[in-house]
This record gives sequence, structure tokens and C-alpha cells, in this order.
Amino acid sequence: MEIKNKKTKSFVMGAAILGIAGLLAKIIGAIYRIPLAGILQTEGMKFYEIAYPYYSWLLVISSAGLPTAISKLVSERVTRGDFLGARKVFTVAFQMLVIIGIVTSITMFLLSGSLARMSGLEGATLSFMALSPALLFVSIMCAYRGYLQGLQLMGGTAISQVTEQVIKLLAGFTLAKMLLPKGYEYAAMGALIGVSFSEVIALIVIIFFYRRKKEMLADTLKNSKRFKPESRKSLVKALLALAIPITIGASIMPLTGIADSALIINTLTKTGFTPELAGDYYAILRSNVTVLINMPAVLTVALAMSLVPAISGARAKKDIKGVISASKTGLKLSIIIGLPCAVGLFILGRPIIAMLFSYLEPAELDVAENLMRVASIGVLFLSIVQAVTGVLQGLNRPLVPVVNLFLGGVLKVITMIILMRIPSINIHGAAISTVACYALAAAIDIWALVRITRMKLDSYDMFIKPMIATALMGISVYVVYRILTQAGHGTLATLAAVAVGVVVYGLCVIMFKLFTKADLEFIPGGRKLRKLMYSDDD
Repeated sequence: MEIKNKKTKSFVMGAAILGIAGLLAKIIGAIYRIPLAGILQTEGMKFYEIAYPYYSWLLVISSAGLPTAISKLVSERVTRGDFLGARKVFTVAFQMLVIIGIVTSITMFLLSGSLARMSGLEGATLSFMALSPALLFVSIMCAYRGYLQGLQLMGGTAISQVTEQVIKLLAGFTLAKMLLPKGYEYAAMGALIGVSFSEVIALIVIIFFYRRKKEMLADTLKNSKRFKPESRKSLVKALLALAIPITIGASIMPLTGIADSALIINTLTKTGFTPELAGDYYAILRSNVTVLINMPAVLTVALAMSLVPAISGARAKKDIKGVISASKTGLKLSIIIGLPCAVGLFILGRPIIAMLFSYLEPAELDVAENLMRVASIGVLFLSIVQAVTGVLQGLNRPLVPVVNLFLGGVLKVITMIILMRIPSINIHGAAISTVACYALAAAIDIWALVRITRMKLDSYDMFIKPMIATALMGISVYVVYRILTQAGHGTLATLAAVAVGVVVYGLCVIMFKLFTKADLEFIPGGRKLRKLMYSDDD
């Protein structure tokens, strides 16, 4: 049978397809808000950004833990030939997710006005309403995704993920432009209706994929081995036992976004800002600064997750050296990626924002520049948190980074409330608090990683060499940008400085041998890079 006789090669290929599709979907999702902000501008993006954190958090309930739990339980039963048991897992989980989807969707719709008023932006009511249907569609889709992944049929999830992002982009832009004449509240609502519509299309795609496999799935049920039927109650308990810890962990980041949404506008208005100006500052932080700050993390997460199988495999074989080597590589990757991105955004923050968000007024651009200079520091810490989280998951310690990020989130809320009440700091307190959140989480993550693996960190190799390479990159970027701007080339200066920075840093990676031979064994494309960095005699 097709599923039962899956070979390791097929499994790896399926995982690779899913990983590539997931990365592509994240890239599309990361860049989506840049052109969207060009349509909605600051006035419209604040309505968009107020609602989205609440949606992201409610989405976690259905899209984080339960699909993973379904996949695991289905996979276990398929492995022993119990396809009827796997089907029952899907049936029970499907019913759970439909209920969750209905409850979260109705709750968000009914509380839309209250949530908008609580956030200090009553006009965002339409945005909450527009997003609420998506919660039901995603919940249903996640049941199919978890089931198909448990059967090692990754194509449906991969195609639906990419489709979801592409349709969100196309429909969101179209509806935002169509409704813009009615006002920014309606334009933001249109963009968010595009999100709900994209989830409908993605659900249709995965159902279509499921039905194409229906005949093959029916054959597996006929040939299933017979086991004692599991009760609905026992399956619900098994699903929740796996899903709840994952869901709690995945909830922390959206909850910090809700903290921003709920506190920033209200706090600023209490310190003398008008509601309109407070909303504009919030939109600048979330739409113009945070979207750029989060982009390097897409690459960090992708590279870190590629280490998880290597770490898990070495751990299963009790290969201590392999575990330590792969763990060091994960930490080093986060520094080698995060540090130059942080410095680059610090130096070129203003021109990059001006280039990508040309609608910003000079005063708004000044605010964005100052926020970027603070927030860019957090890029390094966020990269470390994302990478080490993947490493700790590979070490079978998934709750460690969750607890650490929770502590960071608590620090964020406390520092944000205190700092934003100081008139001279105002919105910058939100950026400082986010940096503090990631800095604390990163520090504890590194401490935990060292304690668990008992690794010894080589300061020169791990920290000093990347710092020297980054310093050389930063100087070259600054010099090129200054020379070209003085010659009157604005956009060209920004693009040229970025290109020079990439080339200089790439050369430094090779010259200073920032990656050891052991590191390159775990990095995709490492063999090619090894030829550039090391001779046969090395």
C-alpha cells in the first residue's frame, strides 16, 4: 500500500517540500505588509494592526498544537497498520476543531466593538468583524493538514500554505483599493476580508487534495489491521495532552502583540497625545518598523529548523559530540545572521523605510527612524531566541524556550507601561520593552543550552569574529551610502550600500572562516561553501 510502504527517501522529500513551502509562505507573508502599507498608509494601517494580534492569538488555538497532535497520533497508528484508528483520530479532531472555529469566530465577531474600544481605536470594529470568519475556515483546514501530514502526504499542506499567502496578497490589495474611497476603516476592512477569503480558498485547495487521495485512503481502511477501538474520550485526552503545551508556547508571541495593541494607544493618550497621533505612532511601530525587524528571523528559523533532525538523530544515538556540534552551529548561525542585520538596519533604517514606505511624512519618518535605531538592537536577540528554540526542540526540551520567552514577555509589559508614561520616551518605550523582552529570553536560552549540553563556548570563534566581520561591513555600508547620497543618489545609495554590505560580509565569512568544517556539515549548501573557505590541506 502507498502509505504503509513509504520509504525514508519519500519521507525526507515530503518534509523538504513542506519546509520549502512553509519558508516561501513566510517570505510572502513577511513582505505582504510593505505594499499593503502603501495602499492603506499610516491612517489605514492602524486599523489593520489593531485587529491582527487578536486574530493571531485566537488562530493559535486551532493552528498550533492540534495539527501537530493530529499528525503525531495519526502517524503512530499508521506505523502499526491501524488505518481505522488513524481515521478515527481525524474524525474526533475534526469535530473538535469545528467547535473551536465556531466559538472563536463568533466570539471575535460579537466582541469586535468592545475590543476596538478597549484598544483605543473604535474605528477598528470593522477590522475585527472582517477577520472573524477566517478563524472557522482555518480551524477546519488544520484538521485536514494534520491528518494528511500524519499520513506523510505533505503536498496538500504545502500547496494550501502558498495558495493562502498568494490569495491574501491579491485579494487584500484589490479589496483595499476598491474600498479606499469609503475611508481608511473600510480599506483596512477590505484587506482583512482578503485574509478571510484566502483561508476559504486554501481550505478548498486542501479538501480537493484530500478527495484526490480518497480512493487510496479507502483502500488503506479496507486493509487496516484490527485493533481494539479507542474511545472518543481517550482520543480527546490524547490530543489535548499533546496540543496544550504547544499551544501555550505558540501563544506567547501573539499575546505580546495584543499587549501592544491594547496598551500603546491608550497609554499615549493618557500622556497627552491625541488619539489620532497615538494611533499613527502605533501604526508606524507595527507596520513600518516591526515588519522589517521580523524579516531576518524568517531565515534564522529556516536554518535552525534544518538542525532539528540532526540534533534529534544525534541525541537518539547518544552521540554527545554530534549534539554539541549541531547545537553550537545553531547558536552561531543566529549570531552570524542576526548581528549584521541589526547593524545594517541601525545604519540604513531611515533610507530603507523611506524607500519602502514613501507615503510617510517627514515627521513620521523621523519617528520611524528613531524607533528603528532602538528596535534594530533586538534583531540579534530575536535571531538567537528563534534559533536556540529550534535547537532546544531538537534536544527534546520544548518547554524551556517557552518559559524563557514568557519571562521576557512579562518584562516587556512591565517596562512598556513604565517607560511609555514618561513623555520624553513615549512610543519609544514600546520598542525598548521589546528589545528587553528578547534580550532576557536570549540570555536565558543561551544559559539553558550551555547547561543542558555542557558545551564550552569559544568566545573568539562564536562572538569576536562575527563582530569584526560586522564592523567591517558596517563601515563599508556607511561609507558607500554617504558618498552616494552626497552625490545626490538617494534610492541608488540605499540599494548600493545594501549590496556592498552583503558582498563585504560574505567575503568576511570566507576570509575569517566564520563557519568551521563541523558547522558546514549541518548547513544546507555547506559543501559548496566549504570549497570556498577551506583548501584540501586545511
